[in-house]
Amino acid sequence: MRTLVRATNWVGDVVMSLPAVRALRAADPDGSLAILARPWVAELYRLLPEVDEVVVDAAKGRLEIQAARFDRAVILPTSFSSALALARAGVPERIGYRGEWRGVLLTKALRRGLAVGTHQVWKHLRLAEAAGAAIPAAPDVSWPVSAAVREAARARLAEAGWKGGAFAAAHVASFAHASKRWELGRFAAVFDDLAARRGLPVVLLGSGGEKSVNSEAAALARKARVFDLSGATSLPEALGILAEAALFLGNDSGLAHLAGAAGTPSVVVFGPTDPEATRPWDGPRADGRPVRLAIARRRTLCAPCAFAVCPIDHACMEGVTPADVLAAIDTVFPA
Repeated sequence: MRTLVRATNWVGDVVMSLPAVRALRAADPDGSLAILARPWVAELYRLLPEVDEVVVDAAKGRLEIQAARFDRAVILPTSFSSALALARAGVPERIGYRGEWRGVLLTKALRRGLAVGTHQVWKHLRLAEAAGAAIPAAPDVSWPVSAAVREAARARLAEAGWKGGAFAAAHVASFAHASKRWELGRFAAVFDDLAARRGLPVVLLGSGGEKSVNSEAAALARKARVFDLSGATSLPEALGILAEAALFLGNDSGLAHLAGAAGTPSVVVFGPTDPEATRPWDGPRADGRPVRLAIARRRTLCAPCAFAVCPIDHACMEGVTPADVLAAIDTVFPA
């Protein structure tokens, strides 16, 4: 069986789709498993041993799919365009969620919707189950990070001026949703505490478009030494840096999920999004390592919400203090 998985478009969803990808591989170990992915996440899927081939979703992607003659496609995104592309490419069996007028484009259409509080890993696993895969009792998103990826990460750190030793990695931006950003001065206060009490410098990660936000956060830190790598790493190199870090601190973002997958102790600030559904997965790891994740959150009546920019007082994030985050850090990374 030649199976094509149309991947999700965002880094956090890549991590949350790992149990589904692994379930599909386990269901057909002698078959072929390919991933169709957008350019910015394709390089992550190439790291996975379960994946035989990665097709970049670009202008020529449809021709590649037609030529490859896949038997079926499992379509993780819920957009009309993702279903249309695979129908036009002639993949005979197409499994996905109905909605957005795309049900007619699918040969097996599942009803959308998870129960409130259900984690998004199950959204992807339901599609794998519809393709004949067995649902694992304990979904695993752990990501083994190779020596080569770690070496490339250390090279990027050295280029930024890191001389070795323990450090904290952080992601303080969120380019898609400003409402998910904790206030930069509070991040800086936590960085200074990590420097004063634990001697940890901070490595800021992010895209090139997040550099101005990172620069502002670095300037606000008074005691911490901060290395800004925004725009200076590939996603595999960022994964390697997260694997090397002693601690991760950040907003609800894709890099928080990568940190959890790498096994790094993590503290994530949640506000407008629901940690029950979108937190880094904290189920058992295949490698047996303990999962160390803490959520810093102050509940409000208006959260969760779907606003990219808060229209009122941003109380869900304003209510989280540096003391809250430092207390959370102590639970996953004792002094």
